[in-house]
Amino acid sequence: MDERTIRILEFPKIRERLAGKTVSAAGRERAQTLLPAVDAHEVRSGLDETGEAMALMAGAEVPLRGTSDIRDALQRAAIGSTLDPQDLLGIHDTLHTMRQCKGFVQARSEHAPGLADLARRMGTFEALENAIRHTVADDGSIPDSASSDLGRIRREQRITHTRMREKLEELVRGQYARMLQDPIITSRGDRYVLPVRQEFKGSFPGVLHDQSSSGATAFMEPLAVVPLGNRLRELEIEEREEIARLLRELSVRIGEASPEIRRSYEALGQIDFAVAKALLAETMRATKPALREDGALRFLQARHPLLTGDVVPIDVWLGDEFTTLVITGPNTGGKTVTLKTLGLLALMAQAGLYVPAAEGSEATVFPQVFADIGDEQSIEQSLSTFSSHMGAIVGILKQVQRRALVLLDEIGAGTDPTEGVALARALIEHLHAREIRTVVTTHYNELKSLAYTHQGIQNASVEFDTETLRPTYRLLIGLPGRSNALVIASRLGLDPAVVDKARQLLGAKAVEIDRILSDIEADRKAYEYELEQAARLRVEADTMRTRSQGELERLRTERKQILARAKEDAEAMLARARREVDAIIERLKVAGTVPAVQEARASLGRLREELEHVAEVPNAEEGESLTDARPGQPVFIVSLKRTGTVLAPPDAKGEVEVEAGGMRVKVGLAGLRTAGPPHEPSPVDAAPRQGNITTAEPVPMSLSLRGDRVDEAIPKLDKYLDEAFVARLPKVTIIHGKGTGALRKAVHEFLSSHPYVKTYRLGERGEGEAGATVVELDVML
Repeated sequence: MDERTIRILEFPKIRERLAGKTVSAAGRERAQTLLPAVDAHEVRSGLDETGEAMALMAGAEVPLRGTSDIRDALQRAAIGSTLDPQDLLGIHDTLHTMRQCKGFVQARSEHAPGLADLARRMGTFEALENAIRHTVADDGSIPDSASSDLGRIRREQRITHTRMREKLEELVRGQYARMLQDPIITSRGDRYVLPVRQEFKGSFPGVLHDQSSSGATAFMEPLAVVPLGNRLRELEIEEREEIARLLRELSVRIGEASPEIRRSYEALGQIDFAVAKALLAETMRATKPALREDGALRFLQARHPLLTGDVVPIDVWLGDEFTTLVITGPNTGGKTVTLKTLGLLALMAQAGLYVPAAEGSEATVFPQVFADIGDEQSIEQSLSTFSSHMGAIVGILKQVQRRALVLLDEIGAGTDPTEGVALARALIEHLHAREIRTVVTTHYNELKSLAYTHQGIQNASVEFDTETLRPTYRLLIGLPGRSNALVIASRLGLDPAVVDKARQLLGAKAVEIDRILSDIEADRKAYEYELEQAARLRVEADTMRTRSQGELERLRTERKQILARAKEDAEAMLARARREVDAIIERLKVAGTVPAVQEARASLGRLREELEHVAEVPNAEEGESLTDARPGQPVFIVSLKRTGTVLAPPDAKGEVEVEAGGMRVKVGLAGLRTAGPPHEPSPVDAAPRQGNITTAEPVPMSLSLRGDRVDEAIPKLDKYLDEAFVARLPKVTIIHGKGTGALRKAVHEFLSSHPYVKTYRLGERGEGEAGATVVELDVML
């Protein structure tokens, strides 16, 4: 990838932001050296890696903090150097973080399989962690518990030191007190001394180590403590040697494991790098672009990631309907930003980064990306603006390949306009003929005609508001830019006579073209307004449809509840009727007299009249079936138990559109009945009526399941047992046939756990034998 282009498109600033999201040195190096890839598989892997990292971060922080750059320490340990305690602490903390990160990622492997595979390749060094923690304390010191020898040495040091202090204090308070300048114990070097007056220096039994600057005080070590001082010195040497041995042993172990530790650390850096890409995507509100390999891209609502404040997003695409885009428009209107946005987002996608654009955006893999944007004239090299741009373009043409992306800002500018137009046109046609994806910006109106004479070249413009005299920064593909100079001059107060003269000099043809472009722009704005209104109405329609569906579902639920209550009332009434019949029969059996018979007949007559009344009460809403329906006709909707009005005749499927309760529904003709004028059911109408039931059909004493599969037979059996139980049948027969015995086995398994079944057995002679099962129901429940 061209280094100059990477710098011009400001990709290094994206790398800096990415590096700021990393927490490990290895991850930071990856971010700082990131480059766009030109291999589609590599680009796709990079984008997938970013997506997996975003999934890892959902609801939890990836444990990456606490590491340090241990690579130099590993290298020194590998060649036999002894590491100091701070190096060892850094390695310990890094090994601990690697172990935590490995477990965290592997536990979420279903969300991040690629990163989990990377984590599986990381080693765990828990034994080495424990050894370092046992040897080195948090402050970098070596504790007494690091080894038994070190513990013994330090205990002896403390004992010897205590004995020495006691001896010195005895001397200070004893016979030599008058010889001392001050009754204190001090030290010189690593030896304890007493401040002796100069005049007693020759008579004090001790070794001279120093004297004061005035010469009045000699610092002498009493001979009585010299052996103890020597022993302390020996113990210090032993301590130092023991600590060196412990550090050397740890360093050897680390050196032996350094290749695997380094590989694991690099894997940790890769995970850190992936998480940084995800964090950057969150910060930029970026999305994953779909990857195409045909040289076409489409960025929707794209934003330049380095711009701050109120950024106007743009829609830009290239490579499908056209491969060359010519952008015109005023200065500071956003042409250059459009070029940089397109180029930078293309580089980011190829680097495996999400792009600040809307969902549905598409990127492609360009073999090369070249950009010549801005003025890089060099005073030292005596290059003009034109020479600078032309030198860059010459270099691009020498390297560019088919399907590369080339971005040229103000093509042909900086020289004579006539020659500049000719040169710009020749360059655009040359790049277009070589199938190079090209986007150029220009002020030359003459280049707009290329879109009408060459297939695959398209115009675009940056919008300018002539009312506010400010650019809107919106990119309009398909519409060439207008020349707004005369409009701006007129609005700024230039003499109308001067403006009219300018129009005359411009020529009628140019003025007419500008008028046509103005009309096109007005039509476009009207179309956008209508499109916006249509979108708003579509949202409202969706809301109404959702609301209607909810209302319909509510009505269906109410209907089910009403029917369920009516069924319960009917079953209760039937059960009461059966109990009364049974009681009458029992009284007849006991009494058997004429008055009892007459009373029983009267009771049965009253019960019959009540049940007949129940059966004869018609539905107040439901009328006759319909063979046709006409708009405006009142009908009764059987499924909803509501009246409504027909809105349209039956369609090809026989469905009728009906309005009921403020909503529109489609009902089959068979589900409609004649009705009076439509009205909403009152609470009384909607309430369940005990009289609105019919007597049930007689329940047969047997059920045949022969020929049914098990999944068909069991629901039938369940329903039949319910009906038989309600009808208070004490005994029923289930005919299942002999066959293979599978159906009989399934029936018996079902009967064994049914709450209504008291007992069951195979039929005897005359009852179907093994082909039938006799079931006794517990009707006393």
